[in-house]
Amino acid sequence: MRIGIFGGTFDPVHMGHLILAEQCRTQAALDQVWFMPSAHPPHKAGQAVTRFEQRCEMIELAVAGHPSFRVERIEKELPPPSYTSETLAELHRRQPNDEFFLLMGSDGVPDLPGWHAPQQVIERAGLVVVPRPGVMLWTAERLATALAIDVSTVKLRFVACPMIEIASRELRRAIADGMSIRYMVPRAVEEYIRDRKLYGK
Repeated sequence: MRIGIFGGTFDPVHMGHLILAEQCRTQAALDQVWFMPSAHPPHKAGQAVTRFEQRCEMIELAVAGHPSFRVERIEKELPPPSYTSETLAELHRRQPNDEFFLLMGSDGVPDLPGWHAPQQVIERAGLVVVPRPGVMLWTAERLATALAIDVSTVKLRFVACPMIEIASRELRRAIADGMSIRYMVPRAVEEYIRDRKLYGK
């Protein structure tokens, strides 16, 4: 199978995440998209993050009814911090016959050389990239140069996607300020947040 890995904090998941996942699934001919919440995000060490299981439950509500979407909890099983290279290694160990692709915005590609073991990330997964306004696109050649690897090892393709300018941090701020987030998150997620009083001041 061709499996898209959509990693992130998802605190909370929102419509922009879902639209990106669906466009990547169809345009890159992916069989499945796995939403993979980071259990111990290294870039958010010291910051308050909603409990892992609550973030997973919100994603499950958001993707309910989509046969090709699912939540993957593997990072909860791995030792912290949650490094993509280590997660991909474990995925390949468990499912050696599947192909994996990371879904990401073009603004994340220039950061990739600074990731933990980025060459291993490229070896273990293709990249399905959604262009962001105002962000210069990194070609496979430029990424290969930055990583000092052969360009033939970089599997990168771009997909067109509507730009939905929703950010989880802004949703958290809006909820804390008592503002509506209707239509920015799935209705079931909105109700989950309200019922559990998440993101309040």
